[in-house]
Amino acid sequence: MAGQIRMSPEELKAKAARYGNGGQQIEDILRDLTNLQSDLRGEWEGRAFEGFDRQFIELAPKVRNFAQLLHDIERQLKDTADAVARHDEDLSRNFGLS
Repeated sequence: MAGQIRMSPEELKAKAARYGNGGQQIEDILRDLTNLQSDLRGEWEGRAFEGFDRQFIELAPKVRNFAQLLHDIERQLKDTADAVARHDEDLSRNFGLS
């Protein structure tokens, strides 16, 4: 059985936008935390901070990758919505509806 999309292209695009917004929020949070980390770097010395800082530096690219994944999902869902709309339009022509 073929897969089905049970929502309009507009609804699918709205859901896609939520993924994009999520990606943007994650980028904003990471930027804020990176600034905070920079502030801490100037105020906290010692091995404890070095370990903490190392963890943050190692984690940041993973967070960036996750944000990018959300943007990629947004693009894929929007492309799917456009394809569904085109397909629906093509089918309607078969019945003289356009």
